Amino acid sequence: MKREFTKEDTLLVKGMAVLCLLFYHLFEHYERVSVMQVDYRPFSIDTFLLLSGFGNICVAVFAFLSAYGIVKGIMAAEEKADMPTPMQALYKQAVGRYLKLTAHFSAMFISVNILWFYKFNYMGLYGYGWQGILYGLVDALGLAGTYKTPTINQTWWYMELAILIIFLTPLLDYAAKKMGNYIILLGVLLPVTLTLNPDVKRYYFVVLFGVAAARGSWFEKLFAIKISGAIQGICGVLLLAVCVVVRQNYVIYHEFGYLVDAPVALVFSWFGAGVLSRLAGIRKALCCLGRHSMNIYFVHTFFYMAIYQEFIYSFRYAGLIFAVLLICSLAYSMVLEGIKKRIGFNRLLAFTGRMF
Repeated sequence: MKREFTKEDTLLVKGMAVLCLLFYHLFEHYERVSVMQVDYRPFSIDTFLLLSGFGNICVAVFAFLSAYGIVKGIMAAEEKADMPTPMQALYKQAVGRYLKLTAHFSAMFISVNILWFYKFNYMGLYGYGWQGILYGLVDALGLAGTYKTPTINQTWWYMELAILIIFLTPLLDYAAKKMGNYIILLGVLLPVTLTLNPDVKRYYFVVLFGVAAARGSWFEKLFAIKISGAIQGICGVLLLAVCVVVRQNYVIYHEFGYLVDAPVALVFSWFGAGVLSRLAGIRKALCCLGRHSMNIYFVHTFFYMAIYQEFIYSFRYAGLIFAVLLICSLAYSMVLEGIKKRIGFNRLLAFTGRMF
């Protein structure tokens, strides 16, 4: 039976990506590591910062997986209906995805403001009167990054990219069906020929790579390579190490990052699905993190920087600091999801989702 990249694989890789996210944000700057007196042994400071810097590959991985998953869903629907899905139907589905994303984000936004309202200077951030109400509503809907309006958490900029992926992917998939893998040329040339939003420029090629990977069954072809699990594991670790060194090169990262992130995201995803998934305990743990990855992404900043920075870094040792932030963020997400389940949030979302 042909091995495919499954939804469980997606969760596993998201779990890996969110670990990278936490490590990156905690230790990305030498100044913070130094001021907080972080003990990063047994690594040298250069190696430690190399690894933490690589952690922001998480954004490319999330973008790649989002585009890949959307296209695989389109392909499954086409196979079932034995005909291409009309563009109108694709965008009806896209609106449904957008509303679901916004609903989950807004639930998290509300929870944060109920819990920590006394920590925020709303008047100073949003302003007074109708202006303040409007800015607050835009932030609650995850649109602050899109409209460049005030937000209580700069990490929420990712919503701009997530929304763009939802509505851009069907168009890129349409082009991929016409052009095949040659669509990659659009990803290489477009960002350097047009003036694009910096975030769009950085991750446009990654999204396109995810589309091409889905249409071209790249994972199925990679999984079909017949090598032993041990050899595959060794090769995977070495390949991932090469990705770290190459991607973090100063010139490559700053001049060609938008090109490099795409294949690195592919290798990262293959390593998780093809190597780590063989380890039952690790697979289960990473899939759990993957289910909570969105909440962890959007809430962890309050723990490590905005509100409880001194507490998080008080553990001194990098491993302990990382573990405490992970536990706090995961616990928050589990409680939030439990409350949502208890009040019928997910049932309401499923009901409204049937309209799309």
